Amino acid sequence: MATSEPPTSAEAFDASKMSKAPSKFLRNAPQDTPAVRVGFVNAAVGYGLFAARDLRKDEFIFHEAPLLTALFNEKFSSDKNLVQSQHAAYRNALVDGNRDVVTLAFPRLAARNGFAPLPFDDAHTVLETALGKNLVHGQFGGSTVTREQYEAYTSKLDATAAPSEDDCRRACLDFFKHYAFEVNKGPTAAAAVLPITAAAAAAVVPATRDACIYLLGSLINHCCTPPSHGFAFGRGGEMGPNCEWRIGPSGLAQFIRPKHICVQAKRDIKKGEQLTWDYGKRFKGFVCECSTCRDSFMGYYCGVL
Repeated sequence: MATSEPPTSAEAFDASKMSKAPSKFLRNAPQDTPAVRVGFVNAAVGYGLFAARDLRKDEFIFHEAPLLTALFNEKFSSDKNLVQSQHAAYRNALVDGNRDVVTLAFPRLAARNGFAPLPFDDAHTVLETALGKNLVHGQFGGSTVTREQYEAYTSKLDATAAPSEDDCRRACLDFFKHYAFEVNKGPTAAAAVLPITAAAAAAVVPATRDACIYLLGSLINHCCTPPSHGFAFGRGGEMGPNCEWRIGPSGLAQFIRPKHICVQAKRDIKKGEQLTWDYGKRFKGFVCECSTCRDSFMGYYCGVL
């Protein structure tokens, strides 16, 4: 998207307490100017992350602490202990004045948990400032989401009246399937800070991993990687995802903390271009509207990969 320790509140929400970047990066260091901003894709997709300036190939765009961490295993995703862990992590993320940020960043999940969308005047302030609060390196450039775009998106999201506990857990499971980054093999100590028993944590299915959600990183949308044999051609420039990510220390930056995500440009990215990466799933669970599929000569790639 490590260690077994989940991020503390300070680690997740106070970037001033993070370790500072070393004077020399292995690749291009983040510039001292805003790099990304939140924008609107369409009413079906919702938000995306866009370049706030021209980004160079291999540029270290940003480094972000996780918003929440829970247990996840895609093959056994409906396991009761895993779903309980995800729901508990979401509830914990809503405390300490973070509810508006969390519900605004992921409004579909909020609606299924009974939280109505914020009015635009309140949402605009959060979009402009708060979504970049977990950045450690790199700068957030605010939002380009207009009132009309926001209301077109949120008008379709009816908050569930008095959702049951099972409804909320199912919503969190669906959310993790689409937005989470799997980190390290488990079971881990993440289970110990969530309200499930030690016996249940020990019984978690093999190959379970911690999975993290990020305020900005999880807003980067999918883009299919074109087949290497290239029998279809794009109608509008270079095709395929333009970013890649690492979680924790790596060859890109050894100083990155475990569970923190580091985002890098795979190629030159023009100001205003949407940041994308390949989710790596053959069956995605959603209708793909990525630029590779939309701009290909055949009109799609997903069906032929």
